[in-house]
Amino acid sequence: MIKRTSLHFIYVVAVLVLIAFGASVAQAGQKVEIKTENGVTIVHNPKTPVPLPGGPSKLVLKEELVIGKESGASGPFFADLRSLGVDDKENVWTLDWSDIKIRVFDKTGKLISTFGKKGQGPKELQGPQRMAVSGDGRAFILDRNKLAVYGLDGSCLEELSTAKISPFRIKLDKAGFIYLDSRGGLGPKGISNSLTKFDAHLNPVMTISTHEQPLPVSGTVSPFPDIVYFVPTSDGHLIWGVGLEYQFHVLDHAGKLVKMILKDFAPLRISIEDQKTVIEEMYGNQAPPVKFVFPDAYPPFQFFMGDDEDRLYVRTYEKDGQGGFWHDVFDAQGRCFTRFSLPKDEMLFIVKKSKLYVMISENEEGIPLIKRYGMEWK
Repeated sequence: MIKRTSLHFIYVVAVLVLIAFGASVAQAGQKVEIKTENGVTIVHNPKTPVPLPGGPSKLVLKEELVIGKESGASGPFFADLRSLGVDDKENVWTLDWSDIKIRVFDKTGKLISTFGKKGQGPKELQGPQRMAVSGDGRAFILDRNKLAVYGLDGSCLEELSTAKISPFRIKLDKAGFIYLDSRGGLGPKGISNSLTKFDAHLNPVMTISTHEQPLPVSGTVSPFPDIVYFVPTSDGHLIWGVGLEYQFHVLDHAGKLVKMILKDFAPLRISIEDQKTVIEEMYGNQAPPVKFVFPDAYPPFQFFMGDDEDRLYVRTYEKDGQGGFWHDVFDAQGRCFTRFSLPKDEMLFIVKKSKLYVMISENEEGIPLIKRYGMEWK
């Protein structure tokens, strides 16, 4: 016969075991799983960020600098900001596609250079769309049918034809390679999108990825097109992903897949009010010329950026309760360890030397601005 005290003891032990088991299961559910399959490292992140052992779990941003509040000789500095870059001296380069001007500010916000001339001839710009800035202080500007390279003093160092490429965006790596994505070509299954690596003279080195977006039904448009986002890393690798899936491909120098970074997420449904907001932001009070076909839920992320320590900053569609968007942060190994939010109108553009730079298309006064935050990891 087993005594009551023994039964009580067994019961207590069993309860403690169950509690410990449940706790271990819950903890396991929040672990980042890393494994290797066919030579490829798979980093699988849960929905909630997992703080790094002995590492940071929180990012605190402190506003340091705002550029654009002070007016120039003829009014506000900026008319319509399009792109932003930062060199190794922390000079801030801005591309204004309305008045065709590139302006460079030092790290205190003082204007040190202004250049750009509208025209169709050599060393002139017609409609600059994107800009990337090298560490040594050169601006690579995507204009109509050409890539123009400018120095800090405004001298045009080189012009390379892009007529056969039709690039949409540009990234540079430390080795001098240029990455361009192209959209709009018609493939067998739909609109063809490609990402290509070029040398410094714009000779193609390799095709990184190709993706075909199905042709929409005549007269309809998807508000969330299949856009390929990409980030070169400090070791010459490249990370790319499409916003329709929460996963990133990591390729080595030769274009071989070496890592996949995955993250679980809860689909965020798109309400009728959300649909109205999206259309209003694109067309204002005017009726759109096409019919928008909305999916049931938002894509898992809007875009992502990288920093000089190979972290990834992923802007999602989740809001913080005050209208701002949450950004997931991944370390160099691909582990999502924290998140932070930015106001809706602040577009993350550059993270460099523990500084975070955002571009504001219009503030409350309708003025474009550049803002810099200091970053503190806790």
